[in-house]
Amino acid sequence: MTSDEATSVGSEDDETPTTGETPEAAGDSEASSEGDSDALWIRHGRHRAPEYAAGQRLDRYLSERFPYRSRTQWVRIIKSGLLRVDGSAPRAGKVVRAGELIEYDAEPMVEPSVDSNFRILHEDDHLIAVDKPGDLPVHPSGRYFHNTLLSILLRQRGQTLDAPGFRIVHRLDRETSGVLVFGKTREATGFLARQFQGRDARKEYLLLVEGRPSEAEFEVDAPLGPHPNSKIRKAVGVNPDSPESKHALTRFRVEATGPQHSLLRAFPRTGRLHQIRVHAKHAGYPIVGDKMYGLDEEFFLKFIEGRELSAEEEAMLRHGRQALHAARLTLRHPESDREVTFRANLAPDLVGLAADLGIDLPKDKDAA
Repeated sequence: MTSDEATSVGSEDDETPTTGETPEAAGDSEASSEGDSDALWIRHGRHRAPEYAAGQRLDRYLSERFPYRSRTQWVRIIKSGLLRVDGSAPRAGKVVRAGELIEYDAEPMVEPSVDSNFRILHEDDHLIAVDKPGDLPVHPSGRYFHNTLLSILLRQRGQTLDAPGFRIVHRLDRETSGVLVFGKTREATGFLARQFQGRDARKEYLLLVEGRPSEAEFEVDAPLGPHPNSKIRKAVGVNPDSPESKHALTRFRVEATGPQHSLLRAFPRTGRLHQIRVHAKHAGYPIVGDKMYGLDEEFFLKFIEGRELSAEEEAMLRHGRQALHAARLTLRHPESDREVTFRANLAPDLVGLAADLGIDLPKDKDAA
């Protein structure tokens, strides 16, 4: 993997909802009010500089706003004449003014391949519930645009991001499989998203972890904020001393165990960035295959820099993606206001992983 992809791996929220508006107006950092201009930028190469960009150097602004290219790469692009500001060729150190039209004659980008074998669990006039595979980004970000769940769903219905027929309610990491819900109208999306914001939506995740907990159930109540020691800029950690940290609470239950690993069910009571992954690691049971919060974050650093893992490192990682699955989601339906539950059985690759780890999965399908 190249550095261009770094912002798409581990950068989405496992549990954090959007504000319940359209993807263009939602308040999350990846599918925010800037999402519309992201879509136009990627497809048309045209972008109006927002208010917050005023006063920044052009190269710095571009590298922070569109991090699929480094600052050095943006400088090279500016010097090559492929980028214009209000019709003129700028310098890399030009000071950006709000409202300026930035145009980029982008060279074609080859998107990474993904697993597009998702399954529709339920669809009506108000919402769509999907069982997402473990290698599919939810929405455009970084090098992923066409190869995302949102884009594929829209294409299948003859729709586009500029006029979507449904909207993002909440998100999952690219590597996290399982239940994901979209709203089909503004009203339905807002109704659903407010349940995530108010912690009324009940979520259950299945995860395969290193180790065997001594207790059948345990709880992790630990505030999450910027990781105090990580080399990874976006890494989250248990950080009670940071003013940016927020309360986070997760309950875990042991579903099955093997010789050295376990299948846990997680019940997040709050919805923080990477909450389940960090809390599992904090409890001493890192998720199998998690490059960022697993046994060694150097795996993630190697991954984003395009360096191959050694055979020994791959054996330690055990799986090509984090073994985290959104198994169950209960919320109120936008039309009836009655509770509905959507379930997704453990993804096939994780069923195979469990067998490799010597874990006998529960016979009850709702448990696995």
